[in-house]
This record gives sequence, structure tokens and C-alpha cells, in this order.
Amino acid sequence: MLCLGIDTTGPWCSVALVDEARILAVRRQNIGTANNNPDNNKKGHAERLADMVQDVLRTADVQASDLDKISVCTGPGSFTGPRIGLAFAKGLALPHNIPLVGLPALHVWAAIADPERCKTVLSVADVKRGQVCAQVFNNGTATHRPKTLENDAIKLQAQMVTGSGAYFLGGEITNSYVCPARLAWLGLDLCPSTHPAEPLYHRPPDAKLPGGRVLQKT
Repeated sequence: MLCLGIDTTGPWCSVALVDEARILAVRRQNIGTANNNPDNNKKGHAERLADMVQDVLRTADVQASDLDKISVCTGPGSFTGPRIGLAFAKGLALPHNIPLVGLPALHVWAAIADPERCKTVLSVADVKRGQVCAQVFNNGTATHRPKTLENDAIKLQAQMVTGSGAYFLGGEITNSYVCPARLAWLGLDLCPSTHPAEPLYHRPPDAKLPGGRVLQKT
């Protein structure tokens, strides 16, 4: 089986193509670092992602229609970052009828920290403003949905702490990079019905409708 992994949730724009055992191709770029270069500061995830995917498929001599699954990171991250990856993944999956799954960065970090799936891992994302988004994984399985908490109010117990916010709890400092190959491998075993490709927002948007109005779902 072939699975394409896509992450645009943070400063990295990353794409990988894997089968069950190998990384066939991978491309990644730290957009945050690139933006310090005046020649690149107008190019973000949206401008780079399509070219990266095309390059990965070409390198592996694979067509989009050959893909068996697409696995995309859902967040937490910036407001626009996850939406770019999700929109692109859906646009690629739909015409080729490719199953699409979504995974939070928390899941990927926990899988890297506990590859044998034999421990209790607290995965923590630093979402700024003195808050973290946290989730506990027991033997590789999430025990609850991601929770946004004040960073000094975390009382979740675990054997290991990982993620971009791990340093709040004295854990190993981990950057916000989400490995697209691990994202793809995890996606191979997941179902779209249990892991839908929907954005994970750690807090409501700052923008409000005039007069305090709220949009109603139809």
C-alpha cells in the first residue's frame, strides 16, 4: 500500500510517500526559517505544497491515482496552516477516490516517543498565550480527546512527556516538526470514519461576528 503524508500545521511544510516498510520519497522545508530570507518571504505552505507533492510522486515514479491512502496532520497549529493541508489533501483525494484520514500532531509525537506502544505518553503542544493542548496515549491509543489547558494546570499523569510543549513539564524539548513519514505510516492502519480529516483548533477564533452573533450549523 502507498500512503502520502502531508503536514502544514506549523513552520514546516512536509510531504512523504511511504509503503508498509519504506520511505519512498520525502520533501520538507522550514517555512519559518525560509521567511527570514527576503527572496522567500512571500512563499508559504500554499505556494510550496503542490510542488512538493508533485516532486515526491515523480521521485517515486508514482501517479496520484496509485495512492491507496492520504494521511494529513489536523493540528494544533496556526489558523490557516492546517486548512491549507486539509484542503489540498481533500482536493487530491476526491477525484481519485482515495481514502483520507486526519491525525493530530499529538498522535505523531506520541508514536515517535513510544514506538513499541508499551507506555503511557503525555503529548503536549505549546499553543502560546500560556496554554498547551494535551492528550494522553496509553499503549499507542488515545485515552481522551485533545484538551487545551493552562500550562501550569496540567495534571495528566504519564510515564513520558513529549511534544513542543513538553518543556513546561520538565520533559525533553521537542520542536514542532511533524514527521510526514510517521504520519503516513500511522495513517495506513486508520479508517476515515474514526479519524476524519477535520481541523483541530485549540481555541475559538479571535474574530467575532458583529453584535455577538453566532453562526448556526445547518
